[in-house]
Amino acid sequence: MSNKTIHNKLLLFVLLLVGSTLLLACSPTFADSTATLSPTSSPALNTLPPATSTIAAQKATPTLGQNLVVLVVGPGSDPILTEQLTEVLTELAAADNLDFEVRTSFSPEDSMEGIILLVAGPPDPGLQAIAQSSPATQFLGISIPDLEPVTNLTVISDQESSADKVGFLAGYLAAVVTPEWRVGVISSDSNDGVLQRQGFINGAVFFCGLCRQTYPPYNTYPMFGEAPANSSPSESLAIADTLIDGAVQTVYVPPGVGDETLFAHLADAGINLIGTIPPPPGTEERWLASITTDPSAVIRDAWPEIMAGQEGMILTAPLSITDINFDLFSPGRQQLVEKMLFDFNAGFIDPGVVVSPDSP
Repeated sequence: MSNKTIHNKLLLFVLLLVGSTLLLACSPTFADSTATLSPTSSPALNTLPPATSTIAAQKATPTLGQNLVVLVVGPGSDPILTEQLTEVLTELAAADNLDFEVRTSFSPEDSMEGIILLVAGPPDPGLQAIAQSSPATQFLGISIPDLEPVTNLTVISDQESSADKVGFLAGYLAAVVTPEWRVGVISSDSNDGVLQRQGFINGAVFFCGLCRQTYPPYNTYPMFGEAPANSSPSESLAIADTLIDGAVQTVYVPPGVGDETLFAHLADAGINLIGTIPPPPGTEERWLASITTDPSAVIRDAWPEIMAGQEGMILTAPLSITDINFDLFSPGRQQLVEKMLFDFNAGFIDPGVVVSPDSP
């Protein structure tokens, strides 16, 4: 090959190389266009202005109970119950960093979002309808008769405090603390009165069996007296005197029987008393104990579910013993009654009351 031919080929190669370089220099840079797809600059994230964003337009619904816990005390509430509830709710609210307050009334028109509202009655302020109109609030109805739960309304029932069960516990307690089991009950002639009386008898017999005395006077215990409906104070006092004359030492006076005059009469005679109310003035030295229900224990156990917005439940308040006179009710006997009460509330012991025409 001649030198001229080689020179021509080299010249052609150089021209082609220069032309390719110029062509590439005029084309777009693909690396730069790829960088515009980074997440921080993607135009898809800014297609809606903030004011019209569906997320920004929604109103956040507060977690149930995140702001406030309110106890509303109805005019028929028991002061002891109010004290129990205040104590446990103060503790539970503080543990969850919530504010807590007690009110004597509330208005359905009040803002209730994010509130746990506990209403202790009676009477019923129409709680079911109020709960249905305030779905962002969790409600609890406490000791309000015939109240039915709804989605955001939990009902704490007093059904464990039915007359026969309270009577049974009163009879057992009376027999435990009374020498020779000389105990008695004054009841009415109503249906509840029959349950109270028979429950009391069964509770005493549950502890003492035949309940026979070692020393006179020899009577049949437990004794009972019945006060007719609408009986006068003098009739109730006459029934009390019958028990006093029968050497009864402890008497259970259930709801609906007599008044403070009856309690004072029995206390003046040296009779130890069991009731379902706080001791009336002047009876404190002879007041053995009161039998009540304890919704605060149920609230404490169910609090996590309540805070989580659990749908309406029916909870049962167990029986409890309050206003204990430690001079009449020793620690050892308290332990004995507490053990029975635990089994009783758990349903292991039945009061065994079957009302029939032959019931005493």
